[in-house]
Amino acid sequence: MVLVCVTDQESCDRLIEAGKNLAILMATPLKVISVRPKNSEDWLASEELEYLFSLAKSLDAEMIIRFHDYAAEAVADYIKNHDVQTVIVGQPPQPGQSVFISGLEEHFPHLPIICVQDDGRLNVTPYFWGCDERVEA
Repeated sequence: MVLVCVTDQESCDRLIEAGKNLAILMATPLKVISVRPKNSEDWLASEELEYLFSLAKSLDAEMIIRFHDYAAEAVADYIKNHDVQTVIVGQPPQPGQSVFISGLEEHFPHLPIICVQDDGRLNVTPYFWGCDERVEA
């Protein structure tokens, strides 16, 4: 499966759309996951999450909401228990400076993690390729 990791930002729609395209190419299911803080009380009222949920549903993807204070741990736990072939995330502001991506790479060094830039271009994370430069797709 392709697993798309989203926050509660409407702009994450580009991640879901990229994930759907990849899932079609790979002939595998698409799932979307969002991790909310344990004490988050306003998650149901989030228009952004409702928008992303609707988009995922329209693309035949299940959207999963996990409650955890550490997003990388929650997603790593999900990956351990499911057949995830590729992870899609948003491009961090500074390449190589994402605690979330680093945490996933540490747990799953051979799992491709693809970053979607703001303009929709895709980058495979450098750690996966074992180099210091980004590889654009």
